[in-house]
Amino acid sequence: MKDLRLQEIPSKIIDIETLGTGKESIVLVFSDGILKYAPLPPHGETKIVTHDNKVTRVSFNEGELFK
Repeated sequence: MKDLRLQEIPSKIIDIETLGTGKESIVLVFSDGILKYAPLPPHGETKIVTHDNKVTRVSFNEGELFK
């Protein structure tokens, strides 16, 4: 299982192609002058919570597939 926590982007210059493998989906979150990213789960729900014009929480819920 991949780490779904947000990771800071270490450089002021962003090369989006190097953030993931190029085939996976990622989420970029820019809040209060800080840019972070995380891979999205293959299925499920991702919630971004804001308060006072700042991102306060990002939660990943990977749900289950029922057949």
